[in-house]
Amino acid sequence: MNGRIPARIVRLAGTLLAAMVVGVAAAGSASAETVYSNIPAKPIGNYLSVSFEATLTSQFGGEVELAGTARSKPTVTVMMSSWACQTGSVDEQNCSTPKPRKTFKVPLTVRVYNAAELEEGPVAEIVKNVKMSYRPSASAKCAEGRWYDEADEACYNGYSFPISVKIGKLKKMPKKAVISVAYQASTPPSSLLNVAVGTPSQAPLSIGAQPVEEWFVDSTSSEMYCPGAKDVGTFGPEEGTGCQGENYQPLFTVNAN
Repeated sequence: MNGRIPARIVRLAGTLLAAMVVGVAAAGSASAETVYSNIPAKPIGNYLSVSFEATLTSQFGGEVELAGTARSKPTVTVMMSSWACQTGSVDEQNCSTPKPRKTFKVPLTVRVYNAAELEEGPVAEIVKNVKMSYRPSASAKCAEGRWYDEADEACYNGYSFPISVKIGKLKKMPKKAVISVAYQASTPPSSLLNVAVGTPSQAPLSIGAQPVEEWFVDSTSSEMYCPGAKDVGTFGPEEGTGCQGENYQPLFTVNAN
């Protein structure tokens, strides 16, 4: 897929197409156990994503329920979607990334909450300078300045890739947890970095369970919440009344010892 989800009005549009997602190998040490994953294994170039800059979002995540018994020192893998170019831009259809291996660093905060005690704040958090990928250059094979993925022979605007962060000081992750990511998205290239999402039908759980349908968000835009939500501007579920449409979830894998 090529699209970002800029706000709820777009997110609920009936013309929104389904997205395929990129698979990622389990992260962590050889002894680590995968206790949650909604990241499909089949690789593809890009999928729907939430733009922090466009949705006035500062923190975004989802609730997970872990399988198995491994809970110590978890490694969280998050699927991202980059719309950043080394020169040019996606909007101007002249994106150029002449050095494909070149990356840009973004200070990323990963937080873990006990789902039953969200108001108590995170049980663990870590800030790490993460290397993020630029989007590939526009291809002559594609219209509107998109890049071409040889693997699945398709054109995309954004470029998907996984990043992994180990939370080494967390001795026991809650079985029902809320995982979130946060980063500053006020200026390029980080403003062109999105968090990937999928629906249960597009990104079915392979390990663990998903106890709620809502995403969790901290945004100053009411369109990131359901109508009537009381927690606009604070981190919480998109709860409210009259919420309809697809239930998008961030794509995570959690490994633990």
